[in-house]
Amino acid sequence: MTIMPVTFNSRLASVLTIAFLSLAALPGCIVQNIQRAETQTQLQAVTNTYRKLMRWGHYDQAAQYLKVREGEEPLPEPDLENMARFKVTSFSFAEQLVADTQTDARVTAYIEFYDIDTGVTASVRDEQFWWYDETAKRWFLGSPMLVFSDY
Repeated sequence: MTIMPVTFNSRLASVLTIAFLSLAALPGCIVQNIQRAETQTQLQAVTNTYRKLMRWGHYDQAAQYLKVREGEEPLPEPDLENMARFKVTSFSFAEQLVADTQTDARVTAYIEFYDIDTGVTASVRDEQFWWYDETAKRWFLGSPMLVFSDY
């Protein structure tokens, strides 16, 4: 009986090395994709809650989502007394763009509302900037709330 030595083909060795390295990197990719999905899901939940608060006139609660990033200029305080004069009749999102960093998002909303005192209606496109605070582990609105009386 003759025993033949086993020799590796260099091509087979390269394929096995690539396969091993791909499998080794796979858990990192999976974790990154899960984190990305969780961040986007959280953004959708936060913006949906904000939408509902605005739609039903809970402007004081919606204002709790306002927060400026450290080092940026402060946001103007919403005039809640003036906002109470307006009733939102429709609030829908048209677009949500999240940066590759998963920490910045631009959300476009279309809002229809009327002045309770005059009955005058208006509609506006609201460009919102949302940002993710790593310390607080949540999204904040980094742009001013809509000033209804400007329209």
